Amino acid sequence: MKAKKEAVLEAGKRLFLEQGILQTSMEQIAEAVPVSKMTLYNYYHSKEGLLDQVVDRLIEEMMTLYRGVMDQAENPLEALTSLYQDQEAFRKIASQKFVTDLAKFPDQMEKLREFNDKHVVPEFEMLIFKGQQLGQIRKDISPQVLVAFLAFIKEFSARTEWYAGLGSLNAISEQLMTILYYGIIQRDGPQEH
Repeated sequence: MKAKKEAVLEAGKRLFLEQGILQTSMEQIAEAVPVSKMTLYNYYHSKEGLLDQVVDRLIEEMMTLYRGVMDQAENPLEALTSLYQDQEAFRKIASQKFVTDLAKFPDQMEKLREFNDKHVVPEFEMLIFKGQQLGQIRKDISPQVLVAFLAFIKEFSARTEWYAGLGSLNAISEQLMTILYYGIIQRDGPQEH
């Protein structure tokens, strides 16, 4: 029974990510396992009940990926670079279609926001603070502002339509990292005001 419940959860997760939450029916999930629709409802009671468990699973997967990056990084700057470069791995965990649809499910969206506020943001702020203490990151900008900026960059890079026609995704990513690390003001030579 536990294996079948897990199979339902995995099928629901896969279909929600591939098709979107709104486009996925409980019938499609039941057929994908395969189980009867009644069995599916016995396990999760509703589509929202299944979605709630899918969100929990995605949170676990994101934390595992995040912890892996953090454990392998030798310092905060390397961790930030790896996290930025591994955005594709994070996107595979939660597709844009899934996130867009999730906004229509306030309880589950709130769970994701709460997780972000309680765990992700404080960890990023601490990472930036450590980088500041090691002299890798400027101390004149608060960790909170830097985290807000990183969140904006992440949101920007997730919306491919914003930078369509600007070149390859790798080139754009490299330029965004250059702006993040070095700013836009030329520091060498005379400066005009």
